[in-house]
Amino acid sequence: MNLQLSEIGVSEKELFFNLYNLYLYELSSYTGEDVREDGKFDLGNTHLYLEKQALIPYLIRADEQIAGFVLICSPPYTPNEEEYSIQELFLLKKFRGRNLAAETVSQVFHLHPGTYHVEQLENNFAAVRFWKKLYANLKISFVEERTSVTIDGLPGEHGIVSQRFAVTGA
Repeated sequence: MNLQLSEIGVSEKELFFNLYNLYLYELSSYTGEDVREDGKFDLGNTHLYLEKQALIPYLIRADEQIAGFVLICSPPYTPNEEEYSIQELFLLKKFRGRNLAAETVSQVFHLHPGTYHVEQLENNFAAVRFWKKLYANLKISFVEERTSVTIDGLPGEHGIVSQRFAVTGA
């Protein structure tokens, strides 16, 4: 499949928010989040990705079809001293299992070499497994931490697995 990343612009706001709502739907099985009265999830500050230069939203297309998105943060929206954070990575189900997520991340690393911070919900075993496999395949050394956080609007604490690492330009 031919994979293409393109920055999401303001003109694609509705498309982006629709995809983000699907992402939150899938994430709700790990977070316990409920929909609002209008049947949608709370998008929080997602609009900032269309407003702030330090936040870089990419639309993922596979063979010209919309496949998902990846959201990249740079300072001041990254923790510690990292230059980038892959905040969210989402592929529609029909595009999974085709190596598109790994190819997407590889393209992001090529576009934005530097130091990274990546987090996964600890109970999202598929996400944790994906990142560990990706690091092994790309021979990326990382430092891992485990913490608990409170997520705005959600009850309780949520376990987080995070990795810090560096990638060089190809």
